[in-house]
Amino acid sequence: MRGYPCVLLLLGLVGCASAGPGFYGAEQRMRSVEGSRFSLRFRGPLVEATRTSPEWLPRFEEIARKAGIAAQIETGCRAKWVEGDPAMMWIGLSCDGKPAPKMPRRPRTIQCAIDEPAPRATRRGLVLDCGAGRR
Repeated sequence: MRGYPCVLLLLGLVGCASAGPGFYGAEQRMRSVEGSRFSLRFRGPLVEATRTSPEWLPRFEEIARKAGIAAQIETGCRAKWVEGDPAMMWIGLSCDGKPAPKMPRRPRTIQCAIDEPAPRATRRGLVLDCGAGRR
């Protein structure tokens, strides 16, 4: 039981550097740009960039710019778009005058809020109120 937290931490850290769906088995290259380190995986003109350097409150725009530069340095192609978040991004490349691939569709997000139970609720517990695009 005492080693259980250490095993969970180790598994969590291993998962941070693994490839995302569609990039398993893809060649991995490491690149640093302006103090940010990235693990880059390539599938044709599509690149998965995972930031591997710790940074305090990174802004997506700045990290995406650096990831795009890293992909351009590695391939010699032009980064046309970057999609994702500061930890992991997808980059569409335009090589040899060919158009970049289309941006991947974002999965539909459902956000939920936890509400207090109604005063006459027969069961104890909280109420989960969910809706698409809820803020």
